[in-house]
Amino acid sequence: MQRRQFLQNTLMGSSLLAHKDLFGQNQRSTSDLPNWQLPDLHKAISDPVLIRSVELLKTQGQLMLVVTAQDGTRGITQCNERMQNLSSLLKGLIIEHFTGKDARDLPMLVDNAYRLNSNYKYAGMPLWNCIGSVEIAVWDLLGKQVKKPVYQLLGQTVRTNYDVYISDFDRGTDTADVVVDRLAQKLAATGAKGVKIKVGGRMQNTPEDERRTRAFVPLVRKKLGDSITIYADANGSYTPEEGIRIGHMLEDNGVAIFEEPCNFEDEDGIRRVNKAITKLVMAGGEQDTSLYRFERLARTDVYDLLQADVYYNGGILRGLQVAEIARSFGKNIAPHTPKSDPLIAPFWHLAAVCPNLYGLQEFVYELNGKVPSWYEPAIRVQNGVMQIPSTPGLGINYDDQIWKSAERVG
Repeated sequence: MQRRQFLQNTLMGSSLLAHKDLFGQNQRSTSDLPNWQLPDLHKAISDPVLIRSVELLKTQGQLMLVVTAQDGTRGITQCNERMQNLSSLLKGLIIEHFTGKDARDLPMLVDNAYRLNSNYKYAGMPLWNCIGSVEIAVWDLLGKQVKKPVYQLLGQTVRTNYDVYISDFDRGTDTADVVVDRLAQKLAATGAKGVKIKVGGRMQNTPEDERRTRAFVPLVRKKLGDSITIYADANGSYTPEEGIRIGHMLEDNGVAIFEEPCNFEDEDGIRRVNKAITKLVMAGGEQDTSLYRFERLARTDVYDLLQADVYYNGGILRGLQVAEIARSFGKNIAPHTPKSDPLIAPFWHLAAVCPNLYGLQEFVYELNGKVPSWYEPAIRVQNGVMQIPSTPGLGINYDDQIWKSAERVG
């Protein structure tokens, strides 16, 4: 899709509706930012759901965040790889704002974990990743309490599945031919109709990186064919001038989305690249955690497509608030979620209710990968489509045996 058409379509489809305060009608809003219209959890769940404990456990080689209610019901999320370096912050600053509280007050609990006790002084990915992990586990708990998928507590369902693209993270370890052949095999195995490739060198662009990118992109298009959608992620590799030159080369090869061409903090530089290109959709935001910054990124046309990470940015509700911010400026979202394990689960529920989810969504597929036996369902793509589970909570069920050998962290 041409970028101009993309922008026109999103503007036409955008509805600038008034939304209730995220924290309920009886509490004062702390900002003028658009908020997701969340159903009243006290009406959806008639009795209090008191949180007895919040624990960080290690099992199956993974850190797991487990929230337990007074009646013994568990809400669970796997933690991302950042948590291993953040556990002291989680335990020292965050957990106390959830234990002993009513889980139905989740939006307020998230806000308190940010504002109170000067926690806001730690604001950024480390703080919000900890808050988001607890928030996601609490949603799993609430869904299990009412025996409904989380998305039914978030709003109106707009989709039950979504189309995916396949990621490849190689930046020169393998030859270009090997990478493209691997992508072709993954497309054949999953039925996906798109791929995302890496360009540049990740926060740098050496002459070798430049040569690789300029040879690699045309080869991907040639070997995979014109029917395959290609997204390109620079991970902040370029100066604005380099980003413009590479952007034009990507346009010439029919690439649809250009992600984070410059350092993510260089808003002016990214905006310059965006202004200079005419066909690419400019995407970014996975490093960002400030809702005010997301508003500015949208309002000042730094990006056409916002990509907040569900965990980094503080959970499902804040992900939906980014969607509302984007929608208020006629823009869309495609959250950062390069996962094929239980970490994908919160994205399912955001996707189920988000009206301005754009394009193909990310999926990591390993050729001949072993299907884990400690959780179900197996996370698979069929005919290029990911089905959103309709089972209670986040949709992941864990083998009870894994908790018997789980180690409490800290």
